[in-house]
Amino acid sequence: MVNQTTSTSQNRANLLRWTGFSISPRLAIAAGAVALFVAIPLVYIFIRAADADIESWQRLFQTRIWKLLGNTLLLVAAVTGGASLTGVSMAWLTERTDLPGKKLFRWMLAMPLAMPAYIGGIVHLALLRPRGGYIPKALENLFGEMVYTPSPLGFWGAALILTLFTFPYVYLLSGAAFRSLHASLEEAARTFGRTPMQTLFQVTLPALRPGLAAGALLVALDILAEYGTVALLRYETFSSAIFVQLSGRYDRSAASVLSGILVALAILFLLSELRMQGRARFTQMESNWRPAPLSMLGKWRVPAILLVLGVVSASLLVPMIVLLIWSIQAFLDPQSLSSVFQTGSQGFGNYVWNSIWSSGLAAVIAVLLSLPVALLSVRYPNWVSKFISRLCQVGYAIPGVVIALSLVLLVNRTLPFLYATPLVVVIAYVLRHMPQAVRASESALNQLSPSLEEASRTMGRTSLQTLMQVTIPLILPGLLAGGSLVFLTSLKELPATLLLRPAGFDTLAVRVWVWAEDGFYLQAAPAALLLVLTSALPLYFLLRRERIFR
Repeated sequence: MVNQTTSTSQNRANLLRWTGFSISPRLAIAAGAVALFVAIPLVYIFIRAADADIESWQRLFQTRIWKLLGNTLLLVAAVTGGASLTGVSMAWLTERTDLPGKKLFRWMLAMPLAMPAYIGGIVHLALLRPRGGYIPKALENLFGEMVYTPSPLGFWGAALILTLFTFPYVYLLSGAAFRSLHASLEEAARTFGRTPMQTLFQVTLPALRPGLAAGALLVALDILAEYGTVALLRYETFSSAIFVQLSGRYDRSAASVLSGILVALAILFLLSELRMQGRARFTQMESNWRPAPLSMLGKWRVPAILLVLGVVSASLLVPMIVLLIWSIQAFLDPQSLSSVFQTGSQGFGNYVWNSIWSSGLAAVIAVLLSLPVALLSVRYPNWVSKFISRLCQVGYAIPGVVIALSLVLLVNRTLPFLYATPLVVVIAYVLRHMPQAVRASESALNQLSPSLEEASRTMGRTSLQTLMQVTIPLILPGLLAGGSLVFLTSLKELPATLLLRPAGFDTLAVRVWVWAEDGFYLQAAPAALLLVLTSALPLYFLLRRERIFR
């Protein structure tokens, strides 16, 4: 009997070697189930878009789609370009020059990631709106007449504000790339007669291309998914149009058509970035790595400090100071204070608790679901595991409003008992942000030597025992990092929460939006400030763990 079992195992191993294909069946089934869970909403959206009647397609193509496509692509191009320019320039100044106070500036330039763009938009709109804004009113009182100030409404306002709160994606990645470059690259360029500026544009920046492309992709997908800021600043894009079709006009056919086009556009961006990264290979051959010498700013030191201070002020200091002042005013005003702490049957504590438990549960579920996908892709690398891993990361390309639409349609038809429950909101968070957990789990497993797991199996542990007793304890810091990232982004999620939340289920993000949309900035400020501070905690943990600023 033993010989027969051994012979069967050898035959199976020989077959796997002969076909060049090895995989764990149980792990593949688990990972495939996760991929199916992720793919169903995406596939369903395309099916509903294809099933829409011809009249809906014709009406949208004649009246809406081309304008929405132009608006969306124009905003994506402007913000991606602006964020790339801002992020790279800030990274160069804080990493490659003798800029004073750059250790502090490194943290301050990264912290805008903790602030949702719509909160930044609320602050800048209150400061700069043409009629009634704090700055225009102050200038009118000072000079006795109306003074022109730039309006934050429309395309230019949306592009500027979104740039201020998305550039840290590029800044963090390009800063890490600047620190890792070998000094010999730039020294060789200077030896061949290149000036410092020629070296920067012809050698340094091309070497940073993979990191810049990844950061630019994150910015582009973030803009495609953005709803709160563009709705607040009255600039119509696909996301805002889908939200209106679903929540205002209840036209699900039109919403499905627009969603299908938006997702196709996002997937096209994702595939383009993967293709670019597939072609780009930058390898440092020397083992005696040393950093490049710092560039001396000289007479440009003061302008550089002012530039960095301007970016930090607009993206972090001004919004935080305004939110703090508004919060103090709200606490000093009895009417505003009572409205903050009790709205209807819900109190402020309910908003905080709803935000924390829903985001926390989404983080736990996302990390658990990412484990079989990461184990399969890292321990059994082949085209199947790679396909499953990529499919589970397609959430990057699905805006929250599209996920909400797909869940509304799916739950109504197949799982009506989940309709109008907070669990649907949690599912939306998991679908939207699980790619972050998958990336973190894969990164942690790549740093764990397979020999440790093999030693456990040699000592008689089963696969499950090895996973629970060896693998998970060793990769736990990486899993916590992935969970923190999911928690951070789920806290800030607005459109999916607005569309899916049941009656009486408000999060901090929802209350900020509802109060601010009605113009009650004082009531919105404490919730906004607490949301930013709560988001800053996991962000600080992530930056410390990854040793971004050494």
